Amino acid sequence: MSTFNGRKLKIEIYGESHSERIGVKASGLPKILIDREKLKEFTDRRKAVSAQYSTSRIEKDEPIFYGICGDVLDGEFTAEIINGNTRSGDYGNLYGKPRPSHADYAWHLKDGALDFTGGGRFSGRMTAPFCIIGGVLKQYLETLGIRIHAFVSKIGKIQARSYKDGEISENEILEFRREGFPSLDKKDEITAEISAAKKSGNSLGGVIDCCVFGMPGGIGDNLFGGLEGKISELLFSVPAVKGVEFGSGFKGAENTGKDENDQMRYKDGKVVFLSNNSGGINGGISNGNVITMSVAIKPTASIPLPQKTVDLKNKTDAEIQISGRHDCCIAPRAVPVIESAVAIALTDQLL
Repeated sequence: MSTFNGRKLKIEIYGESHSERIGVKASGLPKILIDREKLKEFTDRRKAVSAQYSTSRIEKDEPIFYGICGDVLDGEFTAEIINGNTRSGDYGNLYGKPRPSHADYAWHLKDGALDFTGGGRFSGRMTAPFCIIGGVLKQYLETLGIRIHAFVSKIGKIQARSYKDGEISENEILEFRREGFPSLDKKDEITAEISAAKKSGNSLGGVIDCCVFGMPGGIGDNLFGGLEGKISELLFSVPAVKGVEFGSGFKGAENTGKDENDQMRYKDGKVVFLSNNSGGINGGISNGNVITMSVAIKPTASIPLPQKTVDLKNKTDAEIQISGRHDCCIAPRAVPVIESAVAIALTDQLL
């Protein structure tokens, strides 16, 4: 079980990739009227689909809710998903042989594990219940006028449109999302890049951009109470996330202060910014501008190409070829997971 103990929220995610069921328990929640159809639409964005980038493991991912009266959630709830399409036999040849850059070896160091079937509690499968609580909290935030939208801005070496290229409206993101693949452009180039990697037995990483619209100013604090830190904590809880930057991020370090500073003016009696290089946060506190961030997703660790590893049981060098069903590129399915992480962080701060 993995637990998030926030300022107000407590969230527990339990189970393993190949266990009978996985689930989430949440408490400290406000009263929320859940739109179940809207929640299903959100969680379905994470599900495996018939696409080059996706695993062939298809699960129904239909949550069973406990502690909810009708569609009203008041304070706490539990939701479970039944795992129905497991194939543990695919991992028989990996006993004691950690997959390079997977959590396997670190898991062994922590718990003495030798059976790495399905990735256990470290599997991306655990993002299914993560998206249940994320989807619920996104609905709560929307009642406050706060909307969270993420999209793929890079896959491998193919750079698609990013918020860093200029302001992107909420309507634009929603319009492109309806077209299927979660990027604003370069869909053909991206899918061709993924297809080539899959054909060669390799995998790809990517970058996901996320924008928060309607976030009020004044949320967060200095130093340990900084909003960027709170959001980053949740983002790094998502498997495969290796980097987070806000606004212009690392690129901004190349600018001068004159170019990087977000200058201000009054418009219709309100303060407006002439740019948003700070990503909507200054001094750890939201400034009322759109909050923008980029999240780096590493390439899928499980690939069928031969790789060098060790045999921890026999204490020898070894070579493995990984079979089974794995995403060629995690980033497209991770988009709603990133939105969920941001929703959890913001809700906890606002409460």
